[in-house]
Amino acid sequence: MTLRRRSLVLLTLLVFWLAYFIGLGVIAFGQAGQTVQRIDSVHQRLESLIEVDGLANGYSGKVAEVLLFGRAAMPALQTARLGLERAFVKLAQITRDQVSSLAGMEAIQDQLSEVEDTRRMLELYHAIDLSAARALVAQRDGGGAEALALFQRDVQFRIDNEFAALVQDGMQGERNELAAQLASAERTRSILLWLALGSAALAVVSIGFAVLWLQRARERQLRSAQAYEQLQTEMEGRTRQLQQANERLRDLDRRRAQFLADVSHELRTPLTILRGEADVALRVKADPAEQRQSLERIQGQAAELGQLLDDLISFARSDAEPQELVLAETRLEDVIAAAAQEGETLAEPREVTIDLKLADAAVHVDADFRRLKQAFIIGIDNAIKHSPPGESISIVSSLEDDHVLVRIEDHGPGLAEGDEEHVFDRFYRGRNGGDPISQGLGIGLSIAKDIVERHGGSIAIGNGAETGAVLTITLPLRGAIKP
Repeated sequence: MTLRRRSLVLLTLLVFWLAYFIGLGVIAFGQAGQTVQRIDSVHQRLESLIEVDGLANGYSGKVAEVLLFGRAAMPALQTARLGLERAFVKLAQITRDQVSSLAGMEAIQDQLSEVEDTRRMLELYHAIDLSAARALVAQRDGGGAEALALFQRDVQFRIDNEFAALVQDGMQGERNELAAQLASAERTRSILLWLALGSAALAVVSIGFAVLWLQRARERQLRSAQAYEQLQTEMEGRTRQLQQANERLRDLDRRRAQFLADVSHELRTPLTILRGEADVALRVKADPAEQRQSLERIQGQAAELGQLLDDLISFARSDAEPQELVLAETRLEDVIAAAAQEGETLAEPREVTIDLKLADAAVHVDADFRRLKQAFIIGIDNAIKHSPPGESISIVSSLEDDHVLVRIEDHGPGLAEGDEEHVFDRFYRGRNGGDPISQGLGIGLSIAKDIVERHGGSIAIGNGAETGAVLTITLPLRGAIKP
């Protein structure tokens, strides 16, 4: 076989394996997209069930208000009834969308129970609403005792027991489906991974044999010294190109690993805060005002989390270029207070308290509120992780000339010898850390350092006078101190 034909065989083999791996990648992305779409629909239905449950309880309360305070509370009841009707419409639409997005009769049959559950909830609500109407009529006709009995038996009891049970069953079904989807995604990922590894090994072997086969033909063809020297020169050039390409791939892999580490660290804190606030909001005997505050904080954290994801995507697209700060005149006390409030959610599992000792005068700085708060949260989180349970951390601000100093002090083991010069290095973790499980990847302080320095400030860490570590953040003031 001629050298040209052997080269054609090698090219065909390369094209085949390239098409194979592209197809495998398309399948993997398709499976991932379907899984993400399915999980998103499950989340939507779960959120809709939670909304229906909350509105049903509010509806019961509004009926009770009308019975207690008279017809003046009727507009609020009508509003609660309208909101619940809209929630049922939304739940039904989400459920229909789930069914219509499925492929295969078996999957559709599994989802028909959710359609039936939604129908049963709606029918039960209509029956309860009819009972509430009868109770209101009885009260209007002067039968207060009868109206109260109807409300307790056919409205409040059925909402608290029958309706709540249906909602809880639906929510548990969604949670089970979410767990099943995640398990299926993990199995698919494992299969595709092993298939890719096996195919890659086979591709390397087959291409290696093809290259060897071609090389031998070339060596036989190029027998003269001049031809052999020319071939060597070409091979050296190819080797240099491969080395350069390998260096570029290594740099790309390093950037990818660094980016994934940043994502892991950036998302951990807001997700922990969201989980803690959700636990407060879901307490059975929680005060409505406290629940509302928790939900508002969850809403704020969700917005910040969305902004964080946008920033991370922009970070990746800009090849690790630093994000531009949006500076504005900011009260430093507001930034510290917001960071401390979110830090309390991180501190609660370790039974650590946060003590604020801020300067008497209001301090104004030029800052990107969200970024600067992120730097403080990193410092607070670091102090919490290295504090023994039951201890407290202190956040102290003071003025010095045209700068403000913020010290975050803990009562942990402090820094080990030699840690101070490396503690702000990316991926460096101190040797006197606290709980090994919560050590992270060692990028938090490096992120905080970058944020503070881009605000024109400085950051340092050292051991306290007696025990623990002290993180000091120094920022320039914005003109004079303002009252």
